[in-house]
Amino acid sequence: MKPMLRADRPLVCVKVSWCMVLAAVLAGIAPSPASAQQSGAAQRDIRIEYLSREGDAAYAEVASDDGVYRAPPPEPFAGAELAIRDTRATAHAVGATIKLERHVLAPDADAVAAARQAADGDAAALIVDLPLADLEAIGKALPPNGPPVFNIRHPETDLRAELCGTNVFHVLPSTAMLTDALAQFLVKKNWKQTLVLVGPLPADKTLADSFAASAKKFGARISDTKSFVFGNDPRQRDQTNVALMTASSRDYDALFLADTTRDFGRFVPYQQSRPRPVVGTEGLQASAWDAIAERYGAPQVNHRFERTAHRPMTDGDWAAWVAVRSVVEAITRGKAKTGAEIAAALVGPDVAIDVSKGVEGSYRRWDHQFRQSIMLTSGDAVVEYAPFEGFLHPGTTLDTLGVDEGESPCKTPVQ
Repeated sequence: MKPMLRADRPLVCVKVSWCMVLAAVLAGIAPSPASAQQSGAAQRDIRIEYLSREGDAAYAEVASDDGVYRAPPPEPFAGAELAIRDTRATAHAVGATIKLERHVLAPDADAVAAARQAADGDAAALIVDLPLADLEAIGKALPPNGPPVFNIRHPETDLRAELCGTNVFHVLPSTAMLTDALAQFLVKKNWKQTLVLVGPLPADKTLADSFAASAKKFGARISDTKSFVFGNDPRQRDQTNVALMTASSRDYDALFLADTTRDFGRFVPYQQSRPRPVVGTEGLQASAWDAIAERYGAPQVNHRFERTAHRPMTDGDWAAWVAVRSVVEAITRGKAKTGAEIAAALVGPDVAIDVSKGVEGSYRRWDHQFRQSIMLTSGDAVVEYAPFEGFLHPGTTLDTLGVDEGESPCKTPVQ
């Protein structure tokens, strides 16, 4: 029977060699107090503040002229929460704890004051889910040497130019990037003659103008542009009847639809007088993300999101997810420690971000637009990812999408 080792007696080693092994093992299991103190000192909090507004009209029930109920879009805060969970281990490995705090502003609260308070405090980054006017005011009010301000909501191409020189970083693709992706697809398929149907709203015209610029950029042609209105007035048949509108135009290979409310456009694909593919706001659509993407790790991202949010992941959710991941990559790859250092690292050469779309994304130095591939979706599948082979660029083919440096009024800061 072997003698038992009593806890109240000192351990006596008979052989020196065994004593050395045992001492090494015990040293590995129980770190010294000094090393524990050093480890604790290295850990630091990185706080991200998420700004939204109570009663935001963007998330209210959608008014429609056709009487069909459309569920309001969900607020994308859940995407940021997922990113916190996804990046916890990575951040911890470099001694950082990422903390996400949501600040819901009252309907009449001053968004600039709230953003200033966050920036002047210890916030390392701001994620702004606010109306366009609030984002513009925040971008222009905050100093350019402060923490990054992430735009996760507004795709307007002109906004990128308007906020040149600010610390606003645009995560969602611009409208120009989306229409460029569709134009590249049409040229790749040799469907170069395009009929454009455009609705009555300013947003419809902006979208149609963006596509016209994209078509010209890549060598497609607009065969005709026609305006439509929603209704049944027989005196306006030439603007309400899809069959008449498409029959009276010159022949075309594809139809681009600009109907941002999607009241009229959902009838277009099956009411044309010619069997032609539809792209734009119906048919094949360009987007930052899709909940049914099947490649590049996207299914895993979507499944993790659905398990916690209990709904499909949207473009906005994905943008909030990328914003948090951007901060973590700036800390880990860019070695950033402060808000200003994070902003500088995001446009540096060391920070590229895996966003589960096949190609790592990064931020352009001149306008802070996030470079990314674009999903082209049909409603039940991601058909293609733009950009496509054959569309060349001296730097990266991702810069064939959207406003390139030479075309932008924003200039790259001198190092």
